[in-house]
Amino acid sequence: MPGTVLVVCTANVCRSPLAAEVLQEGFAHEAFQDVTVLSAGTRASEGQPACAVSIERLGAASSEPLAAHRSRRLTSDLVSEADLVITMEREQRSIAVQAAPGSQTKVFALREVEALLPHLRPQTAPVLDVAALAAALHAVRGMEPLLPDLARRRRWWSRAVEPIDPMTLLDGHGMAREQHVAAVDAVLDAARTTSARLAAAFGPTSAGR
Repeated sequence: MPGTVLVVCTANVCRSPLAAEVLQEGFAHEAFQDVTVLSAGTRASEGQPACAVSIERLGAASSEPLAAHRSRRLTSDLVSEADLVITMEREQRSIAVQAAPGSQTKVFALREVEALLPHLRPQTAPVLDVAALAAALHAVRGMEPLLPDLARRRRWWSRAVEPIDPMTLLDGHGMAREQHVAAVDAVLDAARTTSARLAAAFGPTSAGR
């Protein structure tokens, strides 16, 4: 069944469109055919282009859709209509839930999804679509420690951009070039690892059939 994934950051020009582009490939699995991955920002200005650093780090082969991206503001309708909402920060997770009360079971931080995917068990609800994936992730939320899985992020070359909260993927705007690149690479790393874990959990991509 088709489904919608909404990826959220602040300005919707760097982290969320970049992660959405990577996750779109990750959801190209038999279990998730016709999934659309959208993005929005909690304080976005409408119609702004994607961050040049994000386009650069994604690479020429995959960056064309990102180059065409234009920002939009997060709304209650976007949260309500999505089957799964993924944020870059714990605070944005709270903002998304507040925008659409009752949505807390389908709203997660990206690093939270990344950490929880390996803990999905056969006794959780069968994952037949994106809504079922959100339900399965929520079923193991709080039952598995996240910090040990996330602690590996604290590598010597990225300490300058690692926040106190390990579930937060920092916004690189306003930082020096080196730190901005490291922040973008942290988003890429988390999104690509999440996509790989989706592949491990749900088998060959539909594109490879």
